[in-house]
Parts: sequence; C-alpha cells; structure tokens
Amino acid sequence: MNSLIQPTQITEKISAKEKIGYGMGDAASHIVFDSCVAILAYFYTDIYGLSPAIMGTMFLAVRLLDAFTDPIMGAIADNTVTRWGRFRPYLLIISIPFAISTILVYTVPDYDETGKIIFAVTTYVFMTLMYTAINIPYCSLGAAITGAPKENMSLQSYRFAIAPIGGALGTAAILPLADYLSPGDRAAGIQLAMTIFGGIGCLMFLFCFAFTKERVQPIKEENMDIIRDLKILVKNDQWRILAVYNFTMLVSLVIRAGMIIYYVTYILNKGADIASYFLLGTTIFSMFGSIIVKPFSDRFCKIQLSIWNNILLGLAGLLFFVIPGDYWIVALCLYLFLQALQGANGPLQWSMITDANNYGEWKTGRRITGMNVAANIFTIKLGVAVGGALIGWGLAWFGFQSAVDGEPVKQTQETLDGILIIFTVFPAILYIITGIYLKIKQYNLTEGKVKNIIYDLEHGRFCDEIGEPVAQTVKENVTA
Repeated sequence: MNSLIQPTQITEKISAKEKIGYGMGDAASHIVFDSCVAILAYFYTDIYGLSPAIMGTMFLAVRLLDAFTDPIMGAIADNTVTRWGRFRPYLLIISIPFAISTILVYTVPDYDETGKIIFAVTTYVFMTLMYTAINIPYCSLGAAITGAPKENMSLQSYRFAIAPIGGALGTAAILPLADYLSPGDRAAGIQLAMTIFGGIGCLMFLFCFAFTKERVQPIKEENMDIIRDLKILVKNDQWRILAVYNFTMLVSLVIRAGMIIYYVTYILNKGADIASYFLLGTTIFSMFGSIIVKPFSDRFCKIQLSIWNNILLGLAGLLFFVIPGDYWIVALCLYLFLQALQGANGPLQWSMITDANNYGEWKTGRRITGMNVAANIFTIKLGVAVGGALIGWGLAWFGFQSAVDGEPVKQTQETLDGILIIFTVFPAILYIITGIYLKIKQYNLTEGKVKNIIYDLEHGRFCDEIGEPVAQTVKENVTA
C-alpha cells in the first residue's frame, strides 16, 4: 500500500504515554541488537568455541542474507491492511517467535564441531529473520504515528531514551545474571538469562502494540510491486546519502562495541564485573546522549550536529591507544563519554530517515514508508554484517585463539596488540569518514526545508516530476 498521506492527522500532538509505548518496542529490539553487537562475538569465541574466522564468515553471510529480506518485509508491511493498521499487527504476531529465537541463539548444544557450526548458523538465521519480521514494521511505525518534524524528533528522542533499557538487559545484565543463575557454567547461565530477557522483550512489543496508533495513512491502495518501489526509492537522492552514512556509522559502532569485552578482558586484564561497568555505562550514557541531543537539535542544525558528532567519536576514540592497561577507570570514563556521543547519533539518524521519507513522497508522489525504512535498515544491517565480519577476521589475522572446553586461552603479545588496533584505530577512521562524507555530499534536508515539504504534503502538492502543482517555496529550497 504505497501512496499519498491523509493530511488531517500528520501534525497531531502525540501524548507522552504513546511515545513511551513506542519506545518500549525499541527496548525490545535492543535486547537482541545490543547483545549481538556487544556480546555475541565474545559468546561464540570464548564460550561456544567457534573459531573467529568461522564466526566472522557466518556473521557476514547470514547478515547479508537477512539484509536482503528487509526490502521484501518493507513491501509486505506497506501492503498490509488490517483494523490495527499496516505495521502494528506484526508487533503482536511475531513477538513470541522473536523471544524463542533469542533463547535458541544463546544455546550451546552438546554436538561435535560440525554439528555446533550447523546449529549456530541455523539458530542465527532464525533469529535474524524474526528480528527483521518485527523490527521493519516497528521502525516504519514511527513515520505512521506522526509526520510533524518536531513531534517526530520528540518521538525518536523518547525511543532512544527508552531503548537502552533493552540494551542493558542484552549487555550489562547478561554476564552477572548468568553467573548468578548458573555458577561455574556460564553457557547454561547465559541461556537462562536470555530466556528471561526474551520473555521481557515479548511483553515490551505487546506494550508497544497496545499503546500506539497509526495516524499517517495512505489514501489509495495499490498492488504490491517491490521492483517499482525500489525504483521510486532510488530516485530519492537524500535517501542515497543516508544509506552510505548509515553503513559507515554502523560498521564503526559494531567494531567498537563488539570489541569492548575483548578490550576489557585481554588489554585491561579485568573480569566480568568490570566488563559489566562498561556495558551498564553504555546503557546509561547512551540514554543520556539521546535525551540531551533534543535541546541541541532545537537550537542547532541536526545535520551539522551529526557531522561533528561522528568526527569527535573518531578522534576521541584514538585516545584508547595511549591509555595504559592498568588505568581502567580512565578507559571507562572515555568509553562512557563516547557512548553519550553515540547515543546522540540515534535520534538524529532516525529523524533524518523520516525527513528523507517525506522528501521522497514529495518528490515522487508515492509514500513507501515500509520500503524506505527497510532499505535504511538494509544499509544498517550491511554495516553490522561488515563490522561483525571485520571483528572475526581481524582477530583471526592477529592469531586470536578461541576457548577450549569453555576456557579462555592465553593470547600472544601480537594478538593483544591486534585487539587494541581493532578496538581503537578501525572505528576511529570509519567514524571520521562518516562525518566527512555527510559534509561533502551535502545532505540538505534542513528543518526549514522539511517544514515546507510537510506543508506541501498536507495540501496535496508534490514535485513537478509527477505533473502536479508544487509550492514554489519548496521547489526553490529543495534539490529534487
């Protein structure tokens, strides 16, 4: 179902209760997403016993496969017609399979090496497909709740302030809870912990379903045509810029977050208790960053904020390279500062995605929210895939030895140096590239231009590409 929006409710004020309800859906998503970014690589190499090379290849292959399902799921969601809307039904239907998949991927079977590889791939594929089936509609839901720029920025700020609750469960809480639930058997403990967290995630999605409402609705219905919608999407030059931006930023994020436990364990020589400080601090300071960015974005251009935020994330991250291993508190403070900056990236990123969606409709005359969001998540997952693969391949390149019978192996000095390089230099370079790219490609959907686009959409006026009258104020200010 792709087309024009109902103008009467695009700028309706959204209640705090509904914004909280929407945010709970992302908290549920982050139980899986954050654990995959921060814990899963460590789980596979140091607990499950996969070699880093096999792990890296699996991450890339499965996540690439999953990424290509995103546009399909987006098109399916766009063409869904129910009394609950286009996107909300999937929060209800997929919530239980989503929880089950979370449990299975953190299960260590009593198989030989080949059997364990097959089990890991199978359960990882299942989890990523369930994540896609529920997360694409969830992310699309934001643009269906409101089309007003300030309301959308507020909605996204609530979302990214609440999301770290799920992130805390999937990262900071998992290792301490695992040790508590099953002392001496971390594999069994992690499975029990993820059983609890999977159930909580299911309830969070149901809460999101119950307390949200789809207001921005297409006027006319059309048959699903994925190829047509992809062609429409590619015409959106602002989306094309964001696609590359999303990819490079996520590669940076995944490498830094995925390497933090290796850094704490092998460079700082600390155990799960200190690692939990880093992971819990990630939750708290990411939440702080997502909240504090709202007043900054009200005062300053969010495009410029995004540019300089990513450059600072890169430059400051290089400082880890000179922090001595016994100065773990200094390393913790620096990491928490970086997580606050990364937390600010979330609302800015998704607000720009919504702006690009509105711009795409204004330019082409068709609203393909599900496809737009799915395509953005495709680039995000591509970044996650490449970032995860680089972790595995990088560790293999520097000679990292996986656990034997669940017990970590002492690493060589070359491997330790490699861990530090992967953790510091790789993401720093990519964050800087991300900021510079957004600057030189001139992403130009400023608040004033977006307001004019929304005004045109409310009055049924579009870019002259489709032969409709267009407001000159927008045509003069927005590059079509």
